[in-house]
Amino acid sequence: MPNFKYIAYGNDGKEIKGEIFSSSQEEAIANLKEKGIFLKEIYLASGKRLKLEKDISISDIFFNLSSMISAGVLVPEAVRSLSLESEGKVKTILEDIYNNLIKGMSLSSAMETRQDFFPQFICSMVRAGEESGTLDKVLSDLSAFLEKEKEVKDRVKSALIYPIFMIGVAIILIIFIFTFVFPKISQIFIEQKIPLPLITRFFISVSELLHKFWYLLIILVIMSFFIIKSYVKRKKLIFHKFIYFSTIKAIKDLYISRFCRIFGLLLKGGVPIISALNFSKDVTGNAYIAERVDKIKEDIKEGMRLSDVIDFLPPTYLQIIQTGEKTGSLSSSLLKLAEMAEKDFRKSVDNLLRVLEPSIILFMGIIVGLMVISILLPIFEMNQIIR
Repeated sequence: MPNFKYIAYGNDGKEIKGEIFSSSQEEAIANLKEKGIFLKEIYLASGKRLKLEKDISISDIFFNLSSMISAGVLVPEAVRSLSLESEGKVKTILEDIYNNLIKGMSLSSAMETRQDFFPQFICSMVRAGEESGTLDKVLSDLSAFLEKEKEVKDRVKSALIYPIFMIGVAIILIIFIFTFVFPKISQIFIEQKIPLPLITRFFISVSELLHKFWYLLIILVIMSFFIIKSYVKRKKLIFHKFIYFSTIKAIKDLYISRFCRIFGLLLKGGVPIISALNFSKDVTGNAYIAERVDKIKEDIKEGMRLSDVIDFLPPTYLQIIQTGEKTGSLSSSLLKLAEMAEKDFRKSVDNLLRVLEPSIILFMGIIVGLMVISILLPIFEMNQIIR
């Protein structure tokens, strides 16, 4: 088993040196982090320095802070240890927070000075954790939430890679055929004075238009993009409502999962329900949900129950929320709903891909097949004339 030497910072922020036996560098780093030791440098026993990844994310910051605070490390010392481990922009931000902490500011107030990195809903949760004495648990919950968000984004990206690739290949293939194949083939047909079928004449006409006015097509695409973007911006509520109620179930599941998770997390952290709704609507990212939440807030202020006024969730979800209200476990119910919606989202994405991938291939096959037929028909006609 390889022997690793390291230089690191302990829970108190002081530099320490030591050795650790692990099967790999990754395992050695993980074992040291579990002990609350944050690496500065790591070497093989031979003295060779190994590259240490220092790109720390916001979820890593919260996880490490939670671990150190639960171990009894003071917040300023915990932040200082993390700043020593980090570099670049993250290091600068953590140093700013540390400087504000030693001036007497609370962690939430110090984080609010850097809202370019820490969103307001996170600062509010941290403040609620400070006031309730559960800061380590709140930070741990925030870390888990941000990791979940990252997983969902990565899943969406990975799900879109293949369809986008296939669509790109189809577009390139069609442009190639129209730009290079049809002009040459059409010239041969014209010289031979062969009567062309309708489908061939159609594709040749399209090819000539693209060849002569390709720049107009580019201008049209760019103009269409900005016109659609402007319309969506002006009619944001209508567009987001259409998206929410679209036939693509995965989109609705994604919005519900995000809303329930952040809403439940805020309530669990001790944030008042009205404030929690405010932050949840902003984080969800859908104008229709935001508009409904504004109405829900007014109804709750008038004394109505959440389960009676939240009208954009499925009936099954409303029953679970109602049960959570009766048992005093609304935050737990919302987090369970988030898990349910996320599970449905995964299934919806898988089902969508099962339909989308063969549909793209079928579409490509039909278009290319029609092009091939439009070329072969005149060739068969030419063979008949020669005979």
